[in-house]
Amino acid sequence: MDARTHGGAIAEGGSEDRAQRWLLLLLLLVGYVIYNLDKSILSILIEPLKAEFGLSDSQIGSLTGIVTTLPAALACLPVGMLADRFNRKRLLIILVTAWSGMTALCGFARIAPHLFAARAGVGAFEVGYTPVCMSVLSDAFPPRQRATAMGVFSLGSPFGVFLGLAIGGLVASAYGWRAAFWIAGIPGLVLAALLAFAMREPERGRFDAEARMASASLLAVLGAMLRDRRILYVAIGMTCGAVVLAALSIWTPSFLIRRHGFAVHVAGLAAAVVVGLCGAVGAAAGGAISDRLGRAAESRRLLLPIVGPLLSAAFGAVGLIAVESGIAALALLGAMAFFGQFYIGAGYGTMASLTAPRMRGAAMAVILLLFNFVSVSIGAMLVGTVSDLLQPTQGTHAIGLAIAASGVFSLLAAFCFWRAMRLIARDGLAPRAA
Repeated sequence: MDARTHGGAIAEGGSEDRAQRWLLLLLLLVGYVIYNLDKSILSILIEPLKAEFGLSDSQIGSLTGIVTTLPAALACLPVGMLADRFNRKRLLIILVTAWSGMTALCGFARIAPHLFAARAGVGAFEVGYTPVCMSVLSDAFPPRQRATAMGVFSLGSPFGVFLGLAIGGLVASAYGWRAAFWIAGIPGLVLAALLAFAMREPERGRFDAEARMASASLLAVLGAMLRDRRILYVAIGMTCGAVVLAALSIWTPSFLIRRHGFAVHVAGLAAAVVVGLCGAVGAAAGGAISDRLGRAAESRRLLLPIVGPLLSAAFGAVGLIAVESGIAALALLGAMAFFGQFYIGAGYGTMASLTAPRMRGAAMAVILLLFNFVSVSIGAMLVGTVSDLLQPTQGTHAIGLAIAASGVFSLLAAFCFWRAMRLIARDGLAPRAA
């Protein structure tokens, strides 16, 4: 049955259709957990890797930043274009299998270049997962539920960080850092098999009027995004917010180890709770509340993305700089992660609604390119570089000051979401013609 009626109203399907869409969301959520587990496990292994390969903080910043994000930037747009043209189920299976294999290869590195090359492979294959998933979810959920769906999907980020830090710390303490990489590579191979047997790809563009239009070229997608200031402000706001989250997730374990004397496995569990679990609650709450706010006016979905980064920066500054107690620092960092995730569901949901289905995969890929090449690179390398510069004078305080410096990007994120909200209040949320 066609998802659209003759009068243009959208039919959302019966109970079986609803069950299928939530099963699909669950499968993709599990994949996003694994994605973030494999990406974040490096954070808890920073200290063992520094000792093994003699790396500085700046080199670690490169390993967690440009080494991963440059291949990701090169691969992101081609994969996003494929998501608009080819079978998305097969594409997801290939991506999950490839990045999981590259994660396991990290455990076999004998010299630093081997490790850097394997992490580059992880970045190249991981980056396509999110834009493909966003394209699929936009066809599985009607517009009124997209922020909620994106918020639930975004739980994969903090939960993946939680598992990566917790499992990585425990396994590294018991069996060494190599075993941590090997174990991290296994779940993705299992998920690839589940996707092959259980995933049903929804009809492309089923809730959108442009469903049967041909896929747009990359130049058309970029042109449409650059001309629409609503999209520009949301994209820049999400990128700035991601800088802070990258800095927090990558460097929190090292902050706890250096500043508060935590053991590696304890730092992993503690960082997993404050960054992972608190962030997960914030992501889910932000998406659900944003959809409720949007019932009164579409633009109000962006209220939480404005407030969240501001609160996140305030709590983070106190926790990273002003307190001497490790427990107090953890509580404040938990609040930083909770409010810092508020923008994700509403941001992705708004972006999906602002872009036509024929260019949605490519548009999401552009956003992910900004996330990975700009936000993660800045978040990782800014902290590493500032920490190295401050180390001679600030000692163990250097790492906290460096992470807190990323809070400037929270202010920029709030401003961009405010501008986007005003434009959407004036122009609405419908996609513009390319």
